[in-house]
Order: sequence, then C-alpha cells, then structure tokens
Amino acid sequence: MLIYAGILTAVVGATITALSLRVPLKVDVIRDRGAIVREVEDGQLENVYRLQVMNTTEAARRYRLSVDGGAGIRIASDTVIEMAPASTRAFPVRIRMPAEAAAGGSQPIHITVADDSGSGIRVTERAVFLSPRK
Repeated sequence: MLIYAGILTAVVGATITALSLRVPLKVDVIRDRGAIVREVEDGQLENVYRLQVMNTTEAARRYRLSVDGGAGIRIASDTVIEMAPASTRAFPVRIRMPAEAAAGGSQPIHITVADDSGSGIRVTERAVFLSPRK
C-alpha cells in the first residue's frame, strides 16, 4: 500500500511540476520559400517569414515582435499582434537589413515574441536572414 501511495505521489508531483513550468505561448518561424531575398527602397534587403503563433491561455493576449542579429535589422511589418484565447494564427513578417550590414549568404537572427502586458512571457526563435554573397 505504501508503494502505491509513493508512486501516486510521484506522478501527481510530476504532473503539477510540468503544468507549472509550461510556457503558454508557442511560436514557429517559417521562411517564405517563394521569395528568397529582395532589394527594397534605400538599398535594404528584405526576407519574408511566416510566424505561427499559438496562445494557449484562456485570455486574449497582445504580443510584441522584435528581432536582433545584425546592425540595422528591423521588422518592416506590424510589430504588435492580437490573439484570441486558445487560438493559433499565422502572421507574415517582413524583416529588413541594410545591404552593407548583411554578411552575405546566411546569417543567424533571433525573432522574439513577448507578451505586451508585462507578464514576462516571451519566446525567442532562431532563424536565418539570407542575402546575396558578396
């Protein structure tokens, strides 16, 4: 009887720990295969990505996007996204970098999705920014 009680306690403890440590936000970054890299105004290079965002909470959330990984890199599309409770949506994201700052080939970047309410919920995903070889 004590062995069964110990096993049950361990399973309940593991379940509670797993639930308390889960992040209620999931993000996947997928490069747009249709357009590899394009040159836009002011000699900047642009890559297009699709962010698949999943809000697993039971409340509507507002998230802010940011990117880092190179001098002058920035998000050229909307940086604030609204999510309904327990929903999944895909968002196109255009990221631009000055041509002179691009390393040529592929360079790693990090795209961060953070809860705008100050709850501390944030997910950072790695991606690559493609540019013509110099």
